[in-house]
Amino acid sequence: MIHTPIKPMLLHKSDTVPSGDGYIHQLKLDGHRCILSYSKLKGLRLYTRHQNDCTRQYPEISSVDLDADEVVLDGELVAIVDGKPCFETLMERFQARKSVDRLAGSKPVSFAAFDILYLNGKDLTKLKLIDRLDILKKVVTPSSVITVCDSFEDGVRLFNSVKQLGLEGIVSKSKDSRYQLDTRSSNWIKVKNYLFDVVQIGAIRKSEFGWSLLKDGRYVGVTEFVPPAERRAFANFAQKLVRGEDKNWIYLHPHINCKVKFQCYTKHNLLRTPSFVEFVI
Repeated sequence: MIHTPIKPMLLHKSDTVPSGDGYIHQLKLDGHRCILSYSKLKGLRLYTRHQNDCTRQYPEISSVDLDADEVVLDGELVAIVDGKPCFETLMERFQARKSVDRLAGSKPVSFAAFDILYLNGKDLTKLKLIDRLDILKKVVTPSSVITVCDSFEDGVRLFNSVKQLGLEGIVSKSKDSRYQLDTRSSNWIKVKNYLFDVVQIGAIRKSEFGWSLLKDGRYVGVTEFVPPAERRAFANFAQKLVRGEDKNWIYLHPHINCKVKFQCYTKHNLLRTPSFVEFVI
């Protein structure tokens, strides 16, 4: 398993926090899912969930302090800005080419470990989650470049705190869950802290589906996530609203409002990954 790209265990979505004492709950960090593979002899490698080697993008992670000869960790790479994970800053690091070393100093990232899959020749994926977490805490020495995600018993209380702080969400995991590679398991559940707003539909994209969204006349993004029935209903009505077009867009008088949910506002005040909720009449 060392220095071999793997497909990590994935999560199911839910709108509600699971109840009962069979779960632990962790912050869902707004970062970049990553597998950390470490060997005292071979060094450290980082792999994305799509099995791409991204080690060179984050040279600062090579200084992690791990009490192991060989270990594979699952976690999230995060860039902290003003006390919160900032996805835009992380993507700047991920996409950098010539300025990697400079950005490692000015916009550092850290690895937040939330699971351990392999240790010193032993496959740990068949152990219960609570047992894996105990091992993880013994292996990782927290520092500026690596931490272990805290676990909480009260998921509702944690999610309420997440909403107050404007964080991304939480992940609830069955305490007895085994680690299932390349599987989207109902034992791991993510509950996202969506924001909501009412916007206007200003244009329809001609090629790949998308609605251009406006807020009080200002462009705020594009949604591609609209159910088929609502797409058809709006397409019929939109013919009456057309005010012009070019090769890419059909422009509309923005008379139709819709409610969208989205993750956050970007630094340019755009909606991040907006999804249609309902028309607002």
